[in-house]
Amino acid sequence: MDEPLAVATTPFDSGASTALSAALDTWSDPDGSTPIEILALLKAIARLEQVVDQETQSLRAGETPAFEDLNYRKSHGLLELTRAMRLVDPLSIGDDLRDRLESFRDQLERNRMLLKTHLEATREISAILTAAISDAESDGTYSPPQRLWTRPQ
Repeated sequence: MDEPLAVATTPFDSGASTALSAALDTWSDPDGSTPIEILALLKAIARLEQVVDQETQSLRAGETPAFEDLNYRKSHGLLELTRAMRLVDPLSIGDDLRDRLESFRDQLERNRMLLKTHLEATREISAILTAAISDAESDGTYSPPQRLWTRPQ
């Protein structure tokens, strides 16, 4: 069962980014409070940024990220973001929030490019291994000799 959005009014944990804390000051009502809809949206963005950043750093470091866990966390974060966006009036989205969303989109694009590179490298290695296994298992009776590896098409 999902947690209610009212939880968004609780203080941020120590792991919350300082950028998020600073951003909250920007979206305050005249009485100094931040609307719960904006809090929920900002928390959803911050959580997704953290997961995407963790994946991006792992890929840049040449590590193999825990894709299953990261995929689960990204899917959950996307659901949370979608729900939070539904609560925010599009006319109330100011330039600051729009800039925050564009920055997040740029972060996602960088992550997408790294994932694409990782996937292409994985496909290439897989093709090389498949060709090597095929060559090793074949006695050459029914096929012409092949190189040790073939370039994927």
